[in-house]
Amino acid sequence: MNTFSKAKKLLTSTQHLTFIYIRIKDALLLKKLYGPQFINQVYHTIKTFLNNKIKNANIALDYVTIGKYEFIIFGQIISAIQNPNWELEKILPLKIELEQTLSEKFFSQIGQELKLEVACAYLLKNQYKDVEKAFLITLKQLRSQAKETIDGKHLQLTNQFYSILKEKQINILYQPIVNLITGKILGWEALARGPKHSYFYSPINLFGFAEEIEELFALEQVCREKAIACIGEIQPNQKLFLNIHPKTLADPNFSPGKTREILASSNLKPENIVFEITEKHSTKDFPLFYKTLNHYRTQNFQIAIDDAGSGYSGLWIIVELGPEYIKIDKDLIHDIDRNPIKRSLIETMVTFANKVGAKIIAEGIETRSELNTLIDIGVHYGQGYYLARPQYPKPELQINLRPFNGNKINVKNKKIGLSFTTIGDLAEQAVSVPPETKVETVYDMLVQDPTISSIIVCNNAQEPIGLIVSSNLTKKLASRFGVALYYTKSVSFVMETDFICVEENTPIEIVAQKVTSRDKDIAYYDIVVTKHNKLVGIVSVQNLLSHINKIQVEVAKGSNPLTGLPGNCCIEQEIERRLNNKQSFSLIYADLDNFKVYNDTYGFKKGDEIIVLLANIMNWAIKRHGNIDDFLGHIGGDDFVLITTPDRVERIGLAITRCFKRLVRKCYSQIDQERGWIEAKGRDGKIGKFALVSVSLAALDCFNKNNTTLQQIAERAAEVKKVAKKIPGNSFFRDRRSPL
Repeated sequence: MNTFSKAKKLLTSTQHLTFIYIRIKDALLLKKLYGPQFINQVYHTIKTFLNNKIKNANIALDYVTIGKYEFIIFGQIISAIQNPNWELEKILPLKIELEQTLSEKFFSQIGQELKLEVACAYLLKNQYKDVEKAFLITLKQLRSQAKETIDGKHLQLTNQFYSILKEKQINILYQPIVNLITGKILGWEALARGPKHSYFYSPINLFGFAEEIEELFALEQVCREKAIACIGEIQPNQKLFLNIHPKTLADPNFSPGKTREILASSNLKPENIVFEITEKHSTKDFPLFYKTLNHYRTQNFQIAIDDAGSGYSGLWIIVELGPEYIKIDKDLIHDIDRNPIKRSLIETMVTFANKVGAKIIAEGIETRSELNTLIDIGVHYGQGYYLARPQYPKPELQINLRPFNGNKINVKNKKIGLSFTTIGDLAEQAVSVPPETKVETVYDMLVQDPTISSIIVCNNAQEPIGLIVSSNLTKKLASRFGVALYYTKSVSFVMETDFICVEENTPIEIVAQKVTSRDKDIAYYDIVVTKHNKLVGIVSVQNLLSHINKIQVEVAKGSNPLTGLPGNCCIEQEIERRLNNKQSFSLIYADLDNFKVYNDTYGFKKGDEIIVLLANIMNWAIKRHGNIDDFLGHIGGDDFVLITTPDRVERIGLAITRCFKRLVRKCYSQIDQERGWIEAKGRDGKIGKFALVSVSLAALDCFNKNNTTLQQIAERAAEVKKVAKKIPGNSFFRDRRSPL
């Protein structure tokens, strides 16, 4: 048998051989469903895995393949003879690791996990006279054993696992989930790890082994208990996200009341708990799974679908479960800033979520550009290493989100004036009560003064902890048994904990974004305003939106009609504001070269497209490299002004020139792109060759130590612009003279 020629040769020089057998489960069905090319990919993945394993082994091993479905590793492994359980001790972890490798590569293609069948046997040199016949008998034995379920109850690893469960040696790490609009932490996902420096430290090994020996339910119960016990203090509206395998919920021994018992010993309520159900696993008993999940929901627990977009049953499970949160798989988030297809897909999912009342959570955010893109799309929440790594105790954010979401404005809607009005400017006096106040007292206050729409509940430190909404309280009391249930109780039983509370110096457009991102049922709750977390006042949503509308009407009068950017009056106001506030700033003056020739050749409509292109690029550069209060204005024609801080000006300038140089070529015909110039009439009326349109950026700094005037800045800008225009092509020139 040629397949075993290597093994046969090795057996002549040793006393025995140990065989580890691996077979792709349901290989023929997979080939029929997904084609021979898919099986080839699986085959080569397993071969690569085995090559790496053999290369890194401390003993001499080799392997052979039988077709594209079966593999046999062989070698002289003495411990296999000495320890009867050796085969299971080794092949069970090998099976778990190889299945995880296959899942990572192929799950997104077929939407299900690939499973393996494994077995182990050994062959003594003198056991058979006919070595080839011995191989055939051993292979038959291996194939038969592989069909049986592995019984790992008496393994050393199993003993370690049960010891971990008994002693509850589970370490919990917490990773924050962040509101991408407000920058506040929605909650933390609890991530389980086994004891450090052990095989079970890896969650893949820990949960994979538990599933193999059918102890997943017991493991998850310990993980939930530890996660709830170790989370520490959280705010009433914050969440703890707990991962639950679908098989756990479909387990007949599952007792939903156990979680409530654990919560009873902590400071958490069901409203604080979100169960994450991963799409990467299936359940055969869906009715029981759904019934158990529905029982949880009736007790105010919430549901999140994890790994959406790479799942077992795709959109179907989202439709069936109607989750409060949809977590987008990290593979869809990776490089979303560079992949327009991924961006379009996430935009669609955000629209879908908004319509069905769910919230999107983007997982695996690892770069600033990915975060910028997600905020720009309107994704509700985010999670990933760029925001914070999993830690214990639970970590806070590693970055300040305000510079990111502060620039979430499309160039067509970028206005000046809103950021200079804060929510504190609109705040009105509020009525507040302590949490022990009786409902009947608050209701009497609302009846006596119908102009009061909300009453704020504050603790002893005058920090807002809840909101009594007049209309909501009336509905509760008017319901059947409403008076009997609530009237004599404290307001803490009926107050709303999900309300907007902002510091008085928050710009009103940021507050407006928070309002419009909320569910429609609670979007019009009054806004609570604080100073250093203490109550200052209250603002109605109607008053906020009315004020914003008035400002936008005024701003629109001074905006450039082509780009929607602030015009000359607003530019002057912005510069004078910074001068009066003694702010140090840098100004970039942008002007296009060879623009008239392009306009004459391609027409005014195409010329307008280049102007809008430059506006978009400059706005993008601010978002990527600038500050929250950077300013972009359109003087007119092809002239723009950008105002930033001295430490950001060079990065912004270089980003604009590089991006414009790359994108402007698309505004030309294929012939003009290839030769890099166009033939047209110049200002002198003569035909000539002209380079493609480029941008010249002239930058100057203003530290305003000597009462600089607007006139001085204009004169200096004109001088620097002349120098920048003399540099061929796309250029950025910064004035190195003493700042104004």
